[in-house]
Amino acid sequence: MLMQSKKQILSFVIASNLVIILFYHYVNNLVGHTNSSSSSTSSRGLSLSQQVKGLVPRPTYNPTERYLAYLPHAGFHNQRISLENALLLAKYLNRTLLVPPVFLGPPTEWLLFPHLHRRIMLQTKRGLEHCVKVPKGDPLPGECLNYYSWTTVEWEFFYDMEHIKKEQPWKYRDDHSFSWMETHLGIDRTKDIYIIEDRAHYDYQIFDDPNSVTPLNSARYMRKVELKELSERPERVLHMGSMFATGRVMAELPENKIFQQFLRRTMILSTPILVKTSDAIVNKLGGLGTFVGLHVRVGDGMFVDPAPANVENMFQRLVNITGITPIPDYPTLSTTVVPHVHYNDGHNEEQSSTPWPVPLRMEIEACRGHKAEGGKFTIIYIATDGMHPRRNILFRKLLAHFPCIFTLDDFSQHLAELKDMKNDDGVGLSKDLIPMVDAVVSAKGRYFIGTPKSTFS
Repeated sequence: MLMQSKKQILSFVIASNLVIILFYHYVNNLVGHTNSSSSSTSSRGLSLSQQVKGLVPRPTYNPTERYLAYLPHAGFHNQRISLENALLLAKYLNRTLLVPPVFLGPPTEWLLFPHLHRRIMLQTKRGLEHCVKVPKGDPLPGECLNYYSWTTVEWEFFYDMEHIKKEQPWKYRDDHSFSWMETHLGIDRTKDIYIIEDRAHYDYQIFDDPNSVTPLNSARYMRKVELKELSERPERVLHMGSMFATGRVMAELPENKIFQQFLRRTMILSTPILVKTSDAIVNKLGGLGTFVGLHVRVGDGMFVDPAPANVENMFQRLVNITGITPIPDYPTLSTTVVPHVHYNDGHNEEQSSTPWPVPLRMEIEACRGHKAEGGKFTIIYIATDGMHPRRNILFRKLLAHFPCIFTLDDFSQHLAELKDMKNDDGVGLSKDLIPMVDAVVSAKGRYFIGTPKSTFS
């Protein structure tokens, strides 16, 4: 009886091992087939069993398709210029552009390729899904402290990217890792990627016309890169670093100029809420092309020191447009003035010794009634990053001469919907979208006066 029991146990063990061996060979064959026909794993880290069950289709790709990639950085308008340059270059090289998301929040500074690449890959919210669930008023965990300071959206949020795709193929990527390329594009990172690293912030300028007589903009760029040099690269992925700067990718050939003009017509903010809000404010001002728009950057970086001179130049241009006679001996802002705030409500932070005339302010309805007179009654809209523009000494001269000047602060009732708008990750979008509305309104006037070196202006 004992002997028979042992034989039964032995038979069971042998049978079990046989089943395990057969299953092992089956899975190995299945994995080999998966590697040869598509990619070994899904981009979202799905297990093999999930893929076998058909829960999510495996990524598909054309093994002969070639791509252009780049690293985004800086603020929104700089990212927009980078995207335009990248689309131009991809068109020239007959490559599909890998389009990154738009980063909204504190700008990412330019860095050398390895550092910028690592910085972008580390800027992720994977694993932080619990941050948005923390009740309002409760302290955030350490890993969530920067959660609400930034977010990303796809470019389709702002522009008609499908229209662009009809002229230039592109593929969206939300991951800048080389492993993403391996999974989604079938790329071998050891031989299929060629990286052109930046040696400086403005390293190279790319020329499309081999017979161009335009000299290198040596005041900004260090070297000239011919299109032929890039078009001869055999690698499936040509990976650039920064693509920022107007004119970085030249468009001198006729067909390339046409494509550049197409991009600039298409890459106009078309987000419904931005269009709705800006149109409401423009209508309040009197309608499209009925006012003068100013875009005045004074509050950050390289725009602080030249702000007084820039505003003075804008004033002189307004004098030429409107034909007014300036107030005699009206003080001119010193080029060394630093913007600061003055209040008219009895609690001045700093009192000026200059006898500035008190500005006359008219309501929008009254200004529209005087619109036909022009001159000092010309309706002017100022878009600015300066806080409380009516209290800022920089704008005092403008306000003293033109009683029909308006800013976004005068139309706060139109911003309620924007202030409540949030992205899918729970991050509010108002701090990024409201300045866009401000700039768009200023651009819809009959005349537009911008700030030198501003990427919007």
